Amino acid sequence: MLFFYRINDSLAVGGPWWRFVVSRAPAWILLKSPRAFPPYHPTTKMCLRLMLQDLKEHPCQNLVDVGCGSGILALAGLKLGVQRALALDLDPRAIITSRANAELNQLESQLLLVRGSAEVVAGCYDLVLANLPMQVLKEKLPELLRISKEGGSLILSGFQDLDRPAMEKELKRLSLDARSWLSEDLVFFGDPPSGSFTWMAVLASQR
Repeated sequence: MLFFYRINDSLAVGGPWWRFVVSRAPAWILLKSPRAFPPYHPTTKMCLRLMLQDLKEHPCQNLVDVGCGSGILALAGLKLGVQRALALDLDPRAIITSRANAELNQLESQLLLVRGSAEVVAGCYDLVLANLPMQVLKEKLPELLRISKEGGSLILSGFQDLDRPAMEKELKRLSLDARSWLSEDLVFFGDPPSGSFTWMAVLASQR
């Protein structure tokens, strides 16, 4: 994969070809074989930025990523000091890809991979991440809240600016406070199917 990007001075992400450049950052992730959601999508980058913010504001011993794709969010958390991570996905290709990336980054001992969704999780986590389509987020939010520790944080993305009012309504209904909102455009030729180029992410916590 010929991609490379920095979230800030402390976190860099890239394909194996970028190993020398990426490894100069204090925390870095190498990714290969993206047979799942692309790790360079704006929603992924926004989730990483919000994770960095949350880890500065709150202690985090463990996290769960629901819909892990390439495994990037769970792996980033481990690189940034989280002790244990659980990564879930319904797609077996995502589990295979995440396992390969965990091995590439020598993090396989700290990462548990499970084929499934939030419903299979029994414990609670300091940080819950979900980068999923809006309709799926809306359906999963009660389960995501269930697996969040009291006082824990949730990072949600995969929705667009057109969905923000509905997301605000859902957060309020579940007594979640939005601490930060991010937005980023994904520009391409032609009109987007949804009518918007703008993707969003939110960092929320229990009241």
